[in-house]
Amino acid sequence: MQGSAADIMKRAMIAVDAALADKPWAQMLLTVHDELIFECEAGRVDELIALARPLMEGAAGDKLQVPLQVESGHGPSWAACKG
Repeated sequence: MQGSAADIMKRAMIAVDAALADKPWAQMLLTVHDELIFECEAGRVDELIALARPLMEGAAGDKLQVPLQVESGHGPSWAACKG
């Protein structure tokens, strides 16, 4: 299952990276286990979430029979988001 999760994460990263190609106000920075970390301009967080979430949730395509749910959070640092 971990291998499948890694494959889904890679597909999500490719899809989100392509979607951000013409959006200089946001960039994907790194992945940590099952998380993607982004940086974006202040005030555009909701726009980034609205763009990235459906791409990430659909990354498995029709290969997975259960829905993937993507959670999001934001803050001034990764540590602040982790609480």
